Amino acid sequence: MVQEPRRTLDTYGPEEMAIPEWRAVQKVGADWAREQGAQEGQFYNTLTGDISDELNIIVVDILSGRSRWGAEITSSGPLCFSQDARGDKSADGQDCSKCKFRLDTPWSMDATERRKMCCLNYTILGIDLDHDNMPVIIRTHGVSALPARQLITQLRMNKSLKGEYHRAVVNIKTQEKDTPYGKTYIMRPKLVRLITDEIEAEELKVESQRLLGTPIPLPEARREEEIEPLGFTPKGTPFFSEEERDNLLAQEAKAEEVTQTPEEKVEPVLTAPTTEVKPEKKVEEKPPAPPAGEPPVEEIEKEKDIPLDF
Repeated sequence: MVQEPRRTLDTYGPEEMAIPEWRAVQKVGADWAREQGAQEGQFYNTLTGDISDELNIIVVDILSGRSRWGAEITSSGPLCFSQDARGDKSADGQDCSKCKFRLDTPWSMDATERRKMCCLNYTILGIDLDHDNMPVIIRTHGVSALPARQLITQLRMNKSLKGEYHRAVVNIKTQEKDTPYGKTYIMRPKLVRLITDEIEAEELKVESQRLLGTPIPLPEARREEEIEPLGFTPKGTPFFSEEERDNLLAQEAKAEEVTQTPEEKVEPVLTAPTTEVKPEKKVEEKPPAPPAGEPPVEEIEKEKDIPLDF
């Protein structure tokens, strides 16, 4: 019996894989995804280029971390970070519990102030049910950190699961939210059903155990959900790129031209004058005056009406 040579490819484990990441398309950024047809509020896959309105995943694990990027938005890495927020130790050995920049509730602070802080974040490691059970990473930070906590609650407090998280199908959509800097999209995860097929459940259990312990890389750069605009138009509309600024200014200028256009004068319609026929006043005829020494006719008539008793 001839033994087939073993492929090196078969020996690689999750720790040597580049796990794809699903990201939400925000108002700015994601230029490559937009070129592929992605719209704001949709998800795009950094590895396959797939675009999706929603995700259906099995949660393998949810990791917590901290990162401080600084007030300036740059493409460089974080000033300080920890890949284990519960350990209270930063990557360089500093005590996170005594850090003045520590922020455990990033969703409660304005984006401008939040950038100065070392914020709690969550990374979801999962199995993508809609795309051949591929392993995926979904990062939640800023205002989306709270929905990640809510997902932890759904999984931990569900008595039907009993810790078998590989049975829980989690649906993730984006929700539009208005902010002082325009609209943004936050993630909304929800446990929608439990897998009852035992064969499918066992396969997902094995895959989940295989992915446990997969190292999660740091994000390449900060991706804020609430980005400060480059400026504002004279009417106060924020713009996030020079192209958007030019379009907004052109629209506002056009709107002003329309409002300043003189109204068309409406010429009065001339009609022939009409002559009103006034009704003639009736002249009341007065009775002729009686001769001198005789009473008026009215008094004589009254006297005739007086009854005489004999």
